[in-house]
Amino acid sequence: MDKLDAELRRLHLSPAEPPASGGQALCLGFRRAADWESVAALWHAAQAELDLPAPAMSIDGEGYRLWFSLAERVADETARRFIDGLIRRYLAELPDARLHIDFAASPPPAELIPDERWAAFIDPGLGSMFAAEPWLDMAPNRNQQADLLAALRSIRPAELSYALDRMLAQTSPAAAPVALETLSLSGPFTHPRDFLLAVMNDPQAGSLARIEAAKALLPYFEKAR
Repeated sequence: MDKLDAELRRLHLSPAEPPASGGQALCLGFRRAADWESVAALWHAAQAELDLPAPAMSIDGEGYRLWFSLAERVADETARRFIDGLIRRYLAELPDARLHIDFAASPPPAELIPDERWAAFIDPGLGSMFAAEPWLDMAPNRNQQADLLAALRSIRPAELSYALDRMLAQTSPAAAPVALETLSLSGPFTHPRDFLLAVMNDPQAGSLARIEAAKALLPYFEKAR
């Protein structure tokens, strides 16, 4: 197994072998290279707003693809809910015909017969260079393709659950922040840390608020070690 095959298998992208450790890969494709700005916006939002690891990015001769690697396989319903959530939240301006979803896609590199062009993974920082011609004119170097994947990791179950909850909260018109007076907090608090601890331990605060409080508290606990 060469370096690229090993990375494809690690990220559960290899079509030739069963996914390692029961993982899974979800592919969201953009049929038009002119939609590059939407591709880039989703790539950034997945990390900045949903706290997910960066998805792999590729070109396929027509447009772009984002590859979301899951550390553990999920039910088809959950996989679809995740991708549909991304589309509703970040790609609502794109017609459905300009997107395609594939949970069993074969990853690049691959020759685009009969065009004598190649699909390949790309550095997202250079993605705009392919907005007019989303392909390579020659076969990509396999070691360089492997290096692009080596910096990536799979989405852990807790991260996927958090992203799903966050997208639901952002898109549901009925979702509203919990009023502080409804929480079982027994202040006053003399330090912000004490307030955050109370929120983290309050079951009425909801999972998102408790997770955010826990994240804010991490520096205090790291210092205490």
